[in-house]
Amino acid sequence: MTILCKLNDGDKIWPPPIWLMRQAGRYLPEYNVVRNKAGSFLDLCYKPDYASEVTLQPISRFDLDAAIIFADILLILQNFGMDIKFEEKIGPVLEKPLIEIPVLNDITEVEKSKLVNVGEAINLTRNKLPREKSLIGFCGAPWTVMTYMINGRSKKDLSQSVKWMEDNQSLANDIIDVLVDLSAAYLILQIQAGADIVKIFDSWAGVLNESQFNNWVIKPTSKIIAKVKDVFPKTPIIGFPKGAHQFYEKYALETGLNIIAVDSELDRDYVRNILQKKFIVQGNISPNILLRGGAELKKDIELNINKFRDQPFILGLGHGILRNTPPQHVLDLVQFVRSLS
Repeated sequence: MTILCKLNDGDKIWPPPIWLMRQAGRYLPEYNVVRNKAGSFLDLCYKPDYASEVTLQPISRFDLDAAIIFADILLILQNFGMDIKFEEKIGPVLEKPLIEIPVLNDITEVEKSKLVNVGEAINLTRNKLPREKSLIGFCGAPWTVMTYMINGRSKKDLSQSVKWMEDNQSLANDIIDVLVDLSAAYLILQIQAGADIVKIFDSWAGVLNESQFNNWVIKPTSKIIAKVKDVFPKTPIIGFPKGAHQFYEKYALETGLNIIAVDSELDRDYVRNILQKKFIVQGNISPNILLRGGAELKKDIELNINKFRDQPFILGLGHGILRNTPPQHVLDLVQFVRSLS
C-alpha cells in the first residue's frame, strides 16, 4: 500500500508525507530538456514516454512521497471538438470559445479520445515508481473547465463567465452534465491504469456566491465522486476548491471526498479546528514563500506542522510551484520537514 493510501486508512505517518502541486514543471532544468524534445506542450502531455519521464523527475531529484501525472486539466476540451493550444507567456488558448461554437453536437468518449494516452503514461509511471510512492491522477472540475470554454483563455476577471452561465442556464447545465460524465470516466480510466489517488481541481471556485457554488461546484463534484466511488470505492479522492474559503467545510462535507486541499490564504486555525477534525488536510505552504526560500520558508513550515501535526495530514503548497522557484528551495523544504522530530 502506498504512503498516501496508508494515511487515508488512518495511519499516523511522521514526518508527514510531502507532494507539491506542479512539482513537475518549468522550474526544473531537466523538465525543459524533455519539453523541448517533445515539441509542443500538448505533445508532451500526449506522448506517454515523455509524460512519464517528467512525472518521475521530481521523485528522482527530491524523493517526494507522491508523483502526480503530468497532464493538464484542459485536455478534456478536445473531447468537445474544441481546438486548444498552449502559448508561451499566455497559457491555454482556444481557437473558438464556447460563445462562438456549439459544443454538444459530437462528444468523443474518453476511451476513444487522446485521454487514453494519459492512462498509458500512468501505467508506465506506476511500473517505474517505487511501490511505497503514491501516484496521483487528476481532472479539472466542471466549473473551472467551463471558465476556459467560455473565455477562450485564462482570465483573472471571471465576470463574463459568471454572466454567461446565468444567461444560458439550460445550455450551461447540459455542458456541466457532459463534463461530469467525461470527468468521471477520465478519473476511472486513470485509476484503472494505476493511479492510487485522484484529485479534482477547482481553481476558480472562489469567485462564486453560495447559490452558484452549490450549483456549479458542489453538485457536479459530488456526482463525479459518486460515479468514481461506484467503481473504485476505496480510492482516495482529493478536492481543491481554491479560494472558496467560506464554503470549504460545506464542500468537504457534501461532495464525498476523502482529502481536502487548502490554499495558502485559508486560516490555519480554521483548518485545524474545523476541517482537520473530519478530513485529511493537504497544504498549505505559500508558493511565494517557497520561491523566496531561506529562513522565511523554514518558519512557515514550522507553523504549518505545529498547527496540523496532531492529526494525519499531507504537507504541500497552497497552489502550484512558481516557474522561477529555485529547485534547491524544494530540496530545502523536503530535507527540513524530514529533519523534524
